[in-house]
Amino acid sequence: FCSWLPHLLPDLEELDLQDQVEMADRTSVWRWIGAFILPIFHFTFSMLLAALYQCIMTDPGLVPPNWGFYMGDETKRRRYCKMCNVWKPDRTHHCSICDRCILNMDHHCPWVNNCVGFYNRKFFMQLLFYVYASLSVVLVTSIPDLYLRGSRVSESYTNIIWEDVVVLFEVMLALLMTVTLTNFIKFHMKLVSDNFTTIENLEREEGVKSKYDIGLRRNWEQVFGTNVWMWWLPMHTPSSRPVGDGSRWRVHYTRVVDEDEELPPDDY
Repeated sequence: FCSWLPHLLPDLEELDLQDQVEMADRTSVWRWIGAFILPIFHFTFSMLLAALYQCIMTDPGLVPPNWGFYMGDETKRRRYCKMCNVWKPDRTHHCSICDRCILNMDHHCPWVNNCVGFYNRKFFMQLLFYVYASLSVVLVTSIPDLYLRGSRVSESYTNIIWEDVVVLFEVMLALLMTVTLTNFIKFHMKLVSDNFTTIENLEREEGVKSKYDIGLRRNWEQVFGTNVWMWWLPMHTPSSRPVGDGSRWRVHYTRVVDEDEELPPDDY
């Protein structure tokens, strides 16, 4: 909204003849620059909307019917959800808001009104990336315009027009959101790299690695799929869907002391 609102304001009528000529020349230049910038911005913004839609509409993961009734040769203790009346696979948690158990639950996100789990964590990460990319395009491309406006206003405060106020507000808002998102994105990238969820991160002891950490590349493949070239696409394809089924997980080699305690592997 802020990006096209200035064009609706009758700013040229508030300038003298010389300033009007300068504004017209600058507008002509920005038309050519805009022809290059707009496709980039609209691509990132379109991907943002697609990722948002997928994050909202994709089921994060439902516990398979009758899962856990047959244990086979496994002797480990299993968790049972009394509210859903199902056995809970590893990394599955009950969401009180969704009122159901979620596979590989990361957290419940109020902004998308959905849980972030096994099947839509990829879309949540893509949403963060594309929001950040869209904001970056706005900030970077606003620098020259801010410089020109600042130069004009510095000559005389009477040169301030409504467009300057709107553009300044737009840039400040984009900067605030970018700064806010920076640490949030770094936090979630760290979680994916270490194969933690937000819930597991809250319960972890300092310095302890996740037993599900199977290497940086494979940790990211569990979320984004095996085809790196398709990680940008906000949809599931055979090569860009999460690896696994959300119920069974590969773990790092551990020495099991008993069914309630696991120790990290010996250092080689």
